[in-house]
Amino acid sequence: MASSSRLGPVCGRSYPHAPNLLRNRNPDLPLTSFDGRVGALAQIGAEHYFITTNVNYIPALPSIEKPHKLYLRSDMRYGTDDPMLWPQQYTPKYCHMAVIPSKGARPDLDVMWWNPSVQEDFIVGSAVTRGLGRLPRPRFSAFLPAVNDLVRRCTELKCTSPQLVIPLFGHLIQYILMWVEQLETLPTTFPKMVFAVTSLQRAVLELEALYRYMTVCKPRMDNYLAFSGGAEIAQCVGAFTSSVMHAQQLSAAGIPFWLIRPLDVFDRENILEIVPLLEPHFGLPDDNAHAAGAPPTLYTGNSTEEKIGAIQKAAIQTPWYHDPFETNFGRDRSPSPSPNPVASSSSLVPRANSSFTKSVTPSRSAAVRQPPPRHNPYSTAGRTKALPSNKGPAKTPRNKFSALMVPEMPPSIASMADALAQVDQGVVPYSTDSSDRRYIFPEPALLVNTPYADRRNKLLHHWMLLADGFIYMLTQHPDPPLLSGQQWRDILEGLITKRGAVDSRVYRRSDSLEDRIRPALEACNLPNLTNFPAPAHEIREFTLAETQEIVWQVAETNFRFEFVSLDKRASRRMRLAEVKECFAGHMLVGMPLEMSKLGWASTSLKERHVYVMRTATLMLDWTTKSACPSIIRRVADRRPWSQGEMEALEIAVCQYYTQALSNMSISAWY
Repeated sequence: MASSSRLGPVCGRSYPHAPNLLRNRNPDLPLTSFDGRVGALAQIGAEHYFITTNVNYIPALPSIEKPHKLYLRSDMRYGTDDPMLWPQQYTPKYCHMAVIPSKGARPDLDVMWWNPSVQEDFIVGSAVTRGLGRLPRPRFSAFLPAVNDLVRRCTELKCTSPQLVIPLFGHLIQYILMWVEQLETLPTTFPKMVFAVTSLQRAVLELEALYRYMTVCKPRMDNYLAFSGGAEIAQCVGAFTSSVMHAQQLSAAGIPFWLIRPLDVFDRENILEIVPLLEPHFGLPDDNAHAAGAPPTLYTGNSTEEKIGAIQKAAIQTPWYHDPFETNFGRDRSPSPSPNPVASSSSLVPRANSSFTKSVTPSRSAAVRQPPPRHNPYSTAGRTKALPSNKGPAKTPRNKFSALMVPEMPPSIASMADALAQVDQGVVPYSTDSSDRRYIFPEPALLVNTPYADRRNKLLHHWMLLADGFIYMLTQHPDPPLLSGQQWRDILEGLITKRGAVDSRVYRRSDSLEDRIRPALEACNLPNLTNFPAPAHEIREFTLAETQEIVWQVAETNFRFEFVSLDKRASRRMRLAEVKECFAGHMLVGMPLEMSKLGWASTSLKERHVYVMRTATLMLDWTTKSACPSIIRRVADRRPWSQGEMEALEIAVCQYYTQALSNMSISAWY
C-alpha cells in the first residue's frame, strides 16, 4: 500500500490548513487506542476529520457519508453498504458485524464470497422451462461443510454456555436452513437463485461473527480497561467509530477499527504513517438505483442500525414460498365443535373383533418384536399389473380411498392406507365448494393408471416438461394455481393451448388453463407454449425405476401440502414451520428419493414415533366433526411410551387424520 507523509491531496481532496499529523511520530513508543499505525485525512460533508487505526490501511467512507440510497445491485449484494463486504459505522445493536471474517482470511469460508455464473452455475430444466434452474449439486455441496460445522458449534454453545444464549443465534440458524432448503430443492430464475446464494452467504458470515463475538470478543470488550495493550488483530471486516470508548473496546478485542475525529482536536496522537484512503476492491455494479430491472430502494439515510435492519428484513421477507390455500381459506368454514371433545380411544381405534385389529393391534407383552418392513418404493410384493383390454381403460371412477395397485405406484404408508380404507364416507363435509377439489399437483394415479406404455410415457413426458414451472409458481408466485382433476388430465395429455370453438366449453377450459400457467411461462421467457402435445418421436421411454421416483415425488408433495391445508383448516392457524417438522427432511417440495424410507415410512417404530408425536401435538388444537381420541391427548403428558402405546397412538393419529381429511372435503392422494 502506498504511503505518504505529505498532507496535500488525500483521496482526491486537499487540506491546505491541516496540521502535521506526523509531528508526534515516535515508532519506539507503544501505540494506544488513541494513536495510529497509520492515519489519513477525510472530509464528511463540509467537515474535515483525521482517522487513526490499529491496522495498516484505512478504508474509504462511502458507507457512512451523507444520506444515500440502499438498494440491491445486480450481483445481489449491497455494495459498500453490505456488512460482509465493507466496514460500517459501529453500533452496539449490531456490534458483532465488525467481526465478520475478511475475504480470504479463512480458506474454509472462501465459498461465502463466491459469485455464481449463469453459464456455469445454473442447471436449467427442460426446454419448456429453460428459464428456471437450480444450483449444480457440487456447488451446493461446497456450502455444507461450513454450514454444518457452524450449526454444530452454535448448538453446542447453546447447550454448554452458563449464560442464556441470545435468540439471534436461533434466528440466524433458521435463515441459513431456509436458504439451504431453497437452493437444494427449488427451481427458480437465475437472479433469485443468486439472491438465495448471497443471502445464505451473508447469514453464515453473520452467524460466524456472532459466534466469535460472544465466545472471544465480548469478554474482552466488557473488560477493555484490563486489556489496554490491545490484542492480536483478527482478520475481519472491522468498523468505523467516532467514540473513543468503542475504539478502546474494539482494540481490546483485536478488531480492526478506524477512529474518526474532528481535525481541530488533533493534539498528541502518535501516528506512524499517512496513507490514502483505500477504495473498494470490488466493482460497484448498477450505481444507478433506478437502472432497468433494479429493485426498489430499501432505505435512504446513513443510520447503520436502520440500514442493516433493512437488509435483514429484505432477506427474510423475500417470498420463496406462498400458501396455495390462502385465497380459499378466507371463506368461513369454521367447523362446529365436537359434542364430546374428549372421547375414548375406542371411538377411532378399530374394534377388538375386527379383522384389521387382529392383524395390527400392538402386543402388550414384555418382549419387543421387530415391526415388519413398511415402505419400499421398489417392492413388487402383493401387486399385480392390470392387463390391457381391447376396450381400453375402464371408465368407472377409481375408489380414491384405496391404494392403486400397479407396479409404477410406490406403496402407501401402511398405517395411513389402513386408516383411509376405514374412513366413514357418510359424514357430510363442511364444504362442497368446487375449489376444495383443486390440487397443487396432479393425482399420482393420473400419471400411471393406464395399461398402455406409450400413453404412460406421454403423460410422464408432459409432466417432466412442465414440473419445474409448477414448482416455481408454488414457491414464488403469490397466486399459485390450484387446478381441477380435469385440468390436470388436460395438462398431462398435452392439451394446454387454446382449442375448440370459441363459445365451447372445451375452449373456455383450455383458455383458463393457459392463463393459469402463464406465470411459469413468463418466468421462463416464453411468450406461449408450442409443440404440445409432444410429437411421438420426441417422447422417450421411462424405466420402471424412473417412473416410481417421479410418482413418489408427486405423491409425497401432495401429501405434505395436503397436511398444510388440513391443519390450517382444522386449527384455524397457519403453522407452516410446525407442519414441516412432521415430515422427514422438514421440507414441502423437492424431497430426495432417499427420504422415501424415512419419517412416516421408516421401518423403525421409534423413528416413526417422533413424527407421529409431532403430528399428534398439532392435532390437539384441531376442531373437527370427529372427537379427538383420548390417546392423542396424552401426548401432553410428556412421558415415555411403551411399544404398544406407540403403535396404538400411530393408529389413532392416522385414523383421526384421514377422517378429518374426508370431513373437511380435502382430497387425499395415496
